[in-house]
Amino acid sequence: MGQPVQQAPTWQYPPIPIPQPPGPGRRRKQKTRARGLLIGLVVLAVLVVGSGVTLLVRNLGGDTPQTTNSPSPSQSQSESPSASPTPTEAPAPAEDEILTANKLYTVGPIAASKCAEPTFAPVNITTARAYYARLLPCLDRTWSMALKSVGVGFRSPKAVVYIGKLSSPCGMQRSVRSSYCAANATIYIPFTIDNRYYRSNPVYARAIMLNTFAHEYGHHVQNLSGILMASVTRQQSLTPNQKLLESRRRELQATCLGAAYLGANAAFIPMRNPLLANWRFLIAHSGDDYARPRVHDHGNRVSNYQWSIAGYNSKQPNSCNTFTADEARVA
Repeated sequence: MGQPVQQAPTWQYPPIPIPQPPGPGRRRKQKTRARGLLIGLVVLAVLVVGSGVTLLVRNLGGDTPQTTNSPSPSQSQSESPSASPTPTEAPAPAEDEILTANKLYTVGPIAASKCAEPTFAPVNITTARAYYARLLPCLDRTWSMALKSVGVGFRSPKAVVYIGKLSSPCGMQRSVRSSYCAANATIYIPFTIDNRYYRSNPVYARAIMLNTFAHEYGHHVQNLSGILMASVTRQQSLTPNQKLLESRRRELQATCLGAAYLGANAAFIPMRNPLLANWRFLIAHSGDDYARPRVHDHGNRVSNYQWSIAGYNSKQPNSCNTFTADEARVA
């Protein structure tokens, strides 16, 4: 089952400059923005220092940057809405219902795929592609069972490992970050990022590859369940600060869903010893704190760490309902 990961009572995040991961290692910065209506979403994830996955939602329909955010609902699990609206109250938009009371949250603990971590190292693009080709069906197995159990249709995303630049329905992929494009349900993985981390610290690179791919797959789960589209739709009418908050809710949820997969499969990957230590370091050094320029759209390192731990330990999507969480939990 894997040992629960806990935050020590004396924990505090180190100041910048960021320390290196266990053994040699490097970090990466990120940038985010969002734009447009609902045709061709792309969610881009950048590895920030250890595994700060930062994303951005952008639309095909133009290049004006936007970020995302939403009004802060009250605390999630223990609070339920007050009784049904009175005739004088305006009903909540359909997007709110999709985001806060989605079928995804009724899944319960997700089943393990019982897959070991792929043994292919990203020393060249052929082996990198083999790694993700072996990893993808594992996430498919877990999430297809979860979604089908609550009546949500499932289809597998594609995973594309590339070098240099690659055109996509969500814009040009430029080898600076992994991304999920909803327009064609594809996860794009730049080989040069994985290869650089691997040459510096192989175990740390493995933690990054597992964590990033699970996060990007979390966006695919959001897409299939309607959450991704509803969130991007809702943000169109929000103020700039609310758009940032909405983006943080969306990104932190994908982080939590990815961690739930890793937690459910911890005994089989296996998540232990140096790999677990590097993953812990990674999730503790991810977030907007490391972005240059600093855009507060993915959540700070504290929020990224806490939602990662929540998903990993609970192994269930209900622990990832960032859309009903208090603002302080999605900072």
